[in-house]
Amino acid sequence: RPDFAERALPHLDEALFSVHGPDAATHDAMTRRPGSFEQVTRAIRTAREHPGFGLFANTVVTRENVHQVPDTVAMLADLGVTLIILSNTTPEGAAEDVYEQIAVPLETLAEVMPRVPARAGDALVRFFGMPMCVLGDHGMLSNDLHWDPRVTVEWASEPGKVVFTDFYNWEPNRRRVHAEACTDCSLNTVCMGVYDRYNQLWPTDALRPAR
Repeated sequence: RPDFAERALPHLDEALFSVHGPDAATHDAMTRRPGSFEQVTRAIRTAREHPGFGLFANTVVTRENVHQVPDTVAMLADLGVTLIILSNTTPEGAAEDVYEQIAVPLETLAEVMPRVPARAGDALVRFFGMPMCVLGDHGMLSNDLHWDPRVTVEWASEPGKVVFTDFYNWEPNRRRVHAEACTDCSLNTVCMGVYDRYNQLWPTDALRPAR
């Protein structure tokens, strides 16, 4: 709503919008909310009208949308988004319940992700939760290298009320482990590896350790 944006945005530095596909068919299927693509892209356009506001986006990469990620990134760049974060499916919350169905194979990440930066225009791309070696020549865009310790304040529920809870994050590992292939990799002190659940379920032959 433009009237809400006029009141709120002067008090904010930035916003991170969740956009999971280049079109309504893909995005709305993933959010399970018809109309959500139109709503979020309209919000981005509204925020874009406020000079100096940090316009960022996050795309969760699953088997449903992985092959459309390059198009999604191009669309976001055209909308004026300046930072695009591509987040590998994390085995947490509801995603953990269906992780075997939606997690993207490393081979597919290695095929698709190196093609993404060329579609980003002037936007900055960061890859979250992906081993650096599957990014091809773009390993330096791994969020593992651009991460700071932080305290995140999130909503939590208690009987009869809603409260804020602090979460302390000192490392970017977030359920990631080094697979056997990572043992001799020269980047294993800065790359956090694969998700623990992935390492339990599937081979990691697609990893290409740096020597």
